[in-house]
Amino acid sequence: MSDTDIRDAIYICIQEGRRDEIGPLVEKALEDGKDPLKIIEVILNPALKEVGDKFDSGDIFLPELIMSAEAMQAAVEILQPHLEKHKQQMKVTGRVVMATVQGDIHDIGKNIVCAMLRANGFQVLDLGRDVPAAEIVTKAKEFNADIIGLSALLSTTLPYCRDTVRLLDELGLRDRFKVFIGGGPANPDYADSIGATYGGPHAEAAVQNMLKAMRRD
Repeated sequence: MSDTDIRDAIYICIQEGRRDEIGPLVEKALEDGKDPLKIIEVILNPALKEVGDKFDSGDIFLPELIMSAEAMQAAVEILQPHLEKHKQQMKVTGRVVMATVQGDIHDIGKNIVCAMLRANGFQVLDLGRDVPAAEIVTKAKEFNADIIGLSALLSTTLPYCRDTVRLLDELGLRDRFKVFIGGGPANPDYADSIGATYGGPHAEAAVQNMLKAMRRD
């Protein structure tokens, strides 16, 4: 396959959620000498952004979005060891603590955001799922995080994002961290009402918004 054929095939795998097919294509791209970070920046991220845009416009639905996210995760899992080899050459963009909030066990979107953040130079501490507010705040302090990212896929768990912000206020730590929220029920109005920032409708948007938040120019 030519370089263009491999690029297009990887792109299609993301768009169509072909998790089982994307691995060999990514491995072939690496064998051909392609930069792992460029694979993410030039192929994977744009493909996932297009999927997110289609979800926003109603052209695709949540199951298709999840399938694309899973294909993205499969690709990044292959690329991650290669990215680690070059970690010393990558500028640290910022430090992020990520968690799916208490009562919620859905973590596909969070996992994709974590992988993409690492690919963009962030140091990430992933606390996993069903994480209470007190643990999130404690770990953010220990990790010396710049950003706290909170994920909630269920509307019933969205209030735990508010609880995390409230705890930061009570401890006098609110100004120390930028707090982002994301997930299906999250939206800009709710984020604003609790004093947080809406990450965006999909993983690529969340990463771009966190990158903007870390810019100091």
